[in-house]
Amino acid sequence: MPTIGSLLKRHRDRHGWTQQEVVDRAGLDRSSSYLSSIETNKTSPTISELDALARLFGTTSVDLLQEATGLNPDLEFSPNSDLNRLLTLYQALDPLEKEMGLAYLEFLLERQRRQVLK
Repeated sequence: MPTIGSLLKRHRDRHGWTQQEVVDRAGLDRSSSYLSSIETNKTSPTISELDALARLFGTTSVDLLQEATGLNPDLEFSPNSDLNRLLTLYQALDPLEKEMGLAYLEFLLERQRRQVLK
């Protein structure tokens, strides 16, 4: 199974870029030796670094992590009946009413938070 480091190296090699070019293009505030440490699995990138590298290579950090771990979570979402009702009502509103509805929900949430603090 590939590692994050080997996947990043494979992407870098496909583009024909040096480690320094990847660091520069991804906007990382790191040296090329840091990328070398990632590629050889001596260290791991931060989430923001992984995201920047994934975007550079035209993929996502989620896709890289899925490939590296072999995990493929079921991302399908099935809302419960209350959420489904709320979504149906929201979708039927005009844009102005949608904004008003969201503002009202935020108001209710803030009111609830204040009551909890009392």
